[in-house]
Amino acid sequence: MARLGSIIYNISTSLLGEGCEARNVVEEIKSAFEKALEKAEKLGKLSPEEMRERKEEEYAPIGRALVDRYLRHGYGEILGEEANKHSGEERDIVTRAALSRLVEAMELGNYEITQRAMEGILVLKEKEKVGEVKDQIKILLEEYKQAEKERYEEEKEEIERKERGLLHQLRISGSAVGEINLEASETWKEICQELYSQYDKILEELKVQLLQAVKWSIC
Repeated sequence: MARLGSIIYNISTSLLGEGCEARNVVEEIKSAFEKALEKAEKLGKLSPEEMRERKEEEYAPIGRALVDRYLRHGYGEILGEEANKHSGEERDIVTRAALSRLVEAMELGNYEITQRAMEGILVLKEKEKVGEVKDQIKILLEEYKQAEKERYEEEKEEIERKERGLLHQLRISGSAVGEINLEASETWKEICQELYSQYDKILEELKVQLLQAVKWSIC
């Protein structure tokens, strides 16, 4: 800081008499220098806990942003490389935030993103730490897809009968009756919501277990 102050003094001296524009530059440099001094002074007064909180605020968003980009493009190697650009406590913070975001992104309604999130977790953590819960989530997703398919087969005739009855009440006939979209019907939406709620509850429990596993393994 002392060296920087000397540089600013020299610049100020050399620009004396150079006009308003030069003086404005000097003032901007002085302002930046004063802000840097103020920040350094504040950091010097922070307790260890406050320092950790400050680092958390600075590096956790980096981890979440890495995951958001990864979920869009799916390149796991880039996720790992970007996390490894940091070291020590900073890397731990980035990794924890990234893992939390990956777990958060998992949902029944988006199999592709959930699968990508699980693959991302394996990039950042050893398989033995999370493998069991990951496998349970994968099985749950398959069971959900199968249950939805089976329920549709079981209910489609009844749904179609109800939809045709509704169209008849509305005095709609002809080709419109033959083009019923069962998946767009309110009855099917209610069935889907029922299934979703049932399986989503289990998924949320598994996500809690997974989050505990990945965070514990970093500590």
